[in-house]
Amino acid sequence: MKFNNKDKIFNVSIDLFSQYGYDAVSIRQIAREVGIRESSIYNHYPSKESIMDSILEYYIDEMMSNDIPIDEAGGNLDISFDHFYQAGLDAFAGQLKIEKMSKITRIILIESYHNEKIRDFMKKSIIDEAINGWIKLFDLMKSKRVIRDDADSRQLSESFYKYGMFLLYEHYVINYPEDDEEFVERLCIKSKNHIDLLYNSVRRY
Repeated sequence: MKFNNKDKIFNVSIDLFSQYGYDAVSIRQIAREVGIRESSIYNHYPSKESIMDSILEYYIDEMMSNDIPIDEAGGNLDISFDHFYQAGLDAFAGQLKIEKMSKITRIILIESYHNEKIRDFMKKSIIDEAINGWIKLFDLMKSKRVIRDDADSRQLSESFYKYGMFLLYEHYVINYPEDDEEFVERLCIKSKNHIDLLYNSVRRY
């Protein structure tokens, strides 16, 4: 695939930000790696921050591309909870197996520690919106009498999702670098075991 200069700037920035951190990378360094003059970057991006903004927007768009609307999720639940959950897990794992998406995940995790804008992005778009989505799904499971009415949807959502977030943090920050593909396989197994544990604690028999 042939990339134009804007695509090259975007991809090189992801590589550099994930390896060295956002603050440590300069526009000059990005230009040098792309093979263009520093001033040429400003023909495509007004600032380094705008490059990061485009990376975050791209990440959310890609992660949301396989989401199933809540009003359609009931169809998968009617087949079985395992079918419903496996479809979502496969889609998420597929995204993490893409090298670009894996690198952006690391950028978000390491930069959220000290970059206020990325921290706000992570809190709103990565954590809060995802947990609220899971709350709606657990409430849907209640309405379909898949799980008990007295199950705490928020507690279930946070218990499940924040466990997954820790697995990502452990891989991309604590254990970095380690094999991404092996990690994704472990993530799928651990996540499936964890959701089964939660589901079995509240399911209707």
